[in-house]
Amino acid sequence: MKKYLFITLTVLFALFGLSSCLKDEGNYDYIDMSGFRVDTIGIKTKHTVKQFDVFELTPKLEYPGDKSKLKYKWELYKSELTSIGNSAYGTGFSHNYTRDDYPDYTLAETEKLSAQITAIPGEYYLVFTALNPETGVKAIMDYRLTVEGVIGTGLAVLYKGTEGIDIDVVASPLFNSSLTASSFVRKAYSAANPSRPFAGEPRELVVAISAPNYHIYLTSSEDAVRLSSINMSVEHEFDEIFAGKAPRKKDLNSIVVNGDNHFLVNDGMAYKSAWGISLASLAMTEDHYRAVGVKCAYGVNGVWYDGLKRRFLHSMMWGAEITPIVNASGIFDFGNVGKDLIYWSKGYYEGNEYANYCFFKNPQDDGKRYLYVFLTDKSSGSEYTAVGAMDITACTDLPDALSFATGERGPVVFYATETAVYRMTYNVDEGTSDAEKVWPATPLNAKEKITRIELFKNAGLNLDNSALDKYLLIATYDETSGKGKIHVIESDISSGILGEEVAVYEFDGKIADFDFIAN
Repeated sequence: MKKYLFITLTVLFALFGLSSCLKDEGNYDYIDMSGFRVDTIGIKTKHTVKQFDVFELTPKLEYPGDKSKLKYKWELYKSELTSIGNSAYGTGFSHNYTRDDYPDYTLAETEKLSAQITAIPGEYYLVFTALNPETGVKAIMDYRLTVEGVIGTGLAVLYKGTEGIDIDVVASPLFNSSLTASSFVRKAYSAANPSRPFAGEPRELVVAISAPNYHIYLTSSEDAVRLSSINMSVEHEFDEIFAGKAPRKKDLNSIVVNGDNHFLVNDGMAYKSAWGISLASLAMTEDHYRAVGVKCAYGVNGVWYDGLKRRFLHSMMWGAEITPIVNASGIFDFGNVGKDLIYWSKGYYEGNEYANYCFFKNPQDDGKRYLYVFLTDKSSGSEYTAVGAMDITACTDLPDALSFATGERGPVVFYATETAVYRMTYNVDEGTSDAEKVWPATPLNAKEKITRIELFKNAGLNLDNSALDKYLLIATYDETSGKGKIHVIESDISSGILGEEVAVYEFDGKIADFDFIAN
């Protein structure tokens, strides 16, 4: 019985369907899609391009009619919104390839793509659309495009040559084990900012990478900006760096970065930012100061040196004031140092990560030089400890020193004159010191001078052993050729004993500063 019922129902449904088809006498315009498509047979769908390079691609578009009547579009989409400072880039082509609520990034409106790719490094969908405007029919093809950074990871070098101030970036296997050979991005600043020359004498280049704000501080004797570490373009002009009204004088220096916290000095005034965006000035009630240096202390507090009254000052992370340090313990008075600051850096003291090394001279320069060591490993400035106050005048040629480098993994100090680098041997607790010349083995030519030394202050990338303090970088400048060089020399991290010179990099000018970018 059930079998017959099933057959009967099947026949009825079939007759109903046939009847419906026979009665449908509507007049429809059917579009012939044959011959309008992008042929995918044997094509390459994944491509790679360097940022700022011109990328070209021709789709295998098949269309039986006049192609000149079609409308074309090439769009680039990233999987999620990406913002770098004030710069916003193309966003997601996701949600199963729908574009609802996602702004597009149109590269071209031609059949063949030929466009400079300025999008930040990353993975993208590259979508080609050909539209017949008369019928509304589209042929669509999406590719995958990997944009590789041209700045990338490397040593950013600030220099001044015949064409002005510029920045080169050196990518080296010494600092990044994923590389097999060194490469250069030359004149990265001028390439990204062709109509924005940088005036004055170069001072500092300081990398400040703390997501989502990626910046490079660039300063000179006349100007200061913040650059994008992605492409070196100016993201913040001087006036945009500060909260509220910007200072009248552009005199930015002594920049220190600790994650999202930035500390610096402009025209003697102390500034800080807790989020790495806008800098706010620090006030001192019932007193005056002139900041000439700053370092980050425990708890992301700040410790400053007052060049006016020659003393140390303190600021709390969330405070808006700067105050004199009083009642701190140790062998010198934080509130009355009485000397002029020459150089200040982090150093080594029994593994304490808040050891500060300050080099001083007397207010009336009589050739005497001093090294003061203190610890800022407490939350309050009144709890800081002065552990060393050494007269280091007897060290060879120290009054002529123009640059210093201090180690953080061992009692290592180097200093350099225009013609030689010295390693200082010292004992903080006993207050003794001496020095010996360690570079160069043979004298430099008469026109070549040392301009800067620095220990490589980064752990590097993907290295078996950290590169921190492993390399001494010595910058020189030859006045005759107009060329600057960075000599990379292996250094024992605990003793400072130099090994081989493992690399020499050349630049078209006099080197002022350098820092490591780890994008």
